[in-house]
Amino acid sequence: MRTILFDFDGTVADTLPLIFTAFRSTFQQFLHRRYADEEIVAMFGPTETGILQAMIPPDQVEQALDHFFRVYAEGHRHVHNPAEIALMLDRLRETGIVMGIVTGKGRRSADISLQAWGLARYFDVVITGDDVSRPKPDPEGILAAMERLGVRAEQTLYVGDSDADVLAGRAAALVTVGVDWLPVTQKAGRFQPEPDYLFTDPGAFADWVLGERQPQ
Repeated sequence: MRTILFDFDGTVADTLPLIFTAFRSTFQQFLHRRYADEEIVAMFGPTETGILQAMIPPDQVEQALDHFFRVYAEGHRHVHNPAEIALMLDRLRETGIVMGIVTGKGRRSADISLQAWGLARYFDVVITGDDVSRPKPDPEGILAAMERLGVRAEQTLYVGDSDADVLAGRAAALVTVGVDWLPVTQKAGRFQPEPDYLFTDPGAFADWVLGERQPQ
């Protein structure tokens, strides 16, 4: 195994609470309605821009986008990504594992989080929802990342926290790893379909990749 592709939100970045806060604030401001986390998750698929374009009156979309990204960026000043994630990524990088991101979030929000939390240095490729025409569970983003890195399916894992991640990884013929190791994920509990492996601790995942521990 030489390459690991990760989902972003809820997988290597504890950003889902920030996303929920930004969407909830935007919807309250422009639609005068409070949305629950579960309602927001149900909208996932398109980028943040796509979601807001579908929900907000056209003449207010630009204002809504500005509001969303301002709230999202400000959230990173008060929240830090768990140290366990950086430790896992450091261990994998130090042993020569090539890593990439395949996420449904847009480029603008991905860059905010990657830069604010110092995560950009770990990843050799970042494919966002703005880079594909078909979001997960379609494998387009995963296949694009593999092409850019010049790697084959038998050399690559896909790691994520949602059913769509598992489906996309399988459609790309990859071994899939489901994770539930951050406080807020898209899939707290049983995956449908089940991934090939499941981890609830990033250290245990790194142990397994590096051949030091059996999978859960």
